[in-house]
Amino acid sequence: MRLLIRVFVLAAVPAVWAQPPAPEVFSPLGKAYSAKPDDEHTVEKADSALAKGPASAALLLDAARARDALLRFSESIPLYTRGIDDYPADVRFPRYRGHRFISTRKFDFAVVDLKKAAEMAPASFDVSYHLALAYYLRGDYNHAAREYQRCLVMASQPKPSFMKGLPADWRPCYALDDDSRAAIVEWAWRALRRAGKPEEAAKLLASITEELDVKENKSYYRTLLLYKGLRTEVQTMAPPLDGNAFPTIGYGVGLWHWLDGRKEQACAVWNRVVTADNWAAFGLIAAEAEIARGACRGAKKH
Repeated sequence: MRLLIRVFVLAAVPAVWAQPPAPEVFSPLGKAYSAKPDDEHTVEKADSALAKGPASAALLLDAARARDALLRFSESIPLYTRGIDDYPADVRFPRYRGHRFISTRKFDFAVVDLKKAAEMAPASFDVSYHLALAYYLRGDYNHAAREYQRCLVMASQPKPSFMKGLPADWRPCYALDDDSRAAIVEWAWRALRRAGKPEEAAKLLASITEELDVKENKSYYRTLLLYKGLRTEVQTMAPPLDGNAFPTIGYGVGLWHWLDGRKEQACAVWNRVVTADNWAAFGLIAAEAEIARGACRGAKKH
């Protein structure tokens, strides 16, 4: 009997271990999202370095960021929390935890963290960008627009005196390159339009020309040219649309339709966007938030 029990238990163990991990996120639309496999053992390597020490903010960040790359936010967020406790003067921990609260659809928590980070490093482009995004995603368009504009105002001024707390390798809001400008003008335009300020939104597009040297944020650049009337929808949605390109462009095209009163076209695009693979993409999260708030209620399915 003991032998039979032992054989049964041993046979059952692999089945238990083979169970998939719990989903990282349940979207407001009821969809479960999971992490990526760690084929390169990056988390194991980062954890080994952290365990060997000596303790440092850099090693703790490495362990958290290794998990972020795999979308394992349920594990990275507690590490950022540990960093906030152990290194309270280090702006990187609230900045990155705020970002991951956006990824996990906890926009109110993201605002709290990123407001704290903005107090610590007021000239940080990435802090301002993500704080405004968190406002936008929870539907607080006026606060989002003001925060984007705060960063854009700095961009046109001499180097600000309040560069305190800004890590050496972080982008400041001043002297923006074309890539950073395309990203922030895109979201600022969206926020201003949603806040009912079309004239201010139109002024933002004055800085967008076909001569900009945009290398990384080409998806944002495409939709900005659409908003300005320099591209058609077909041109804007033309392949290739790899990685984040489809959710980024798709959300923008859907919003363009929505703002011009074409609700069915907007929702047709947004409903495609929320089926994309990269569930941490901002465009997917934004489309998801629109649908969850009822924007597409009553729209015909395509």
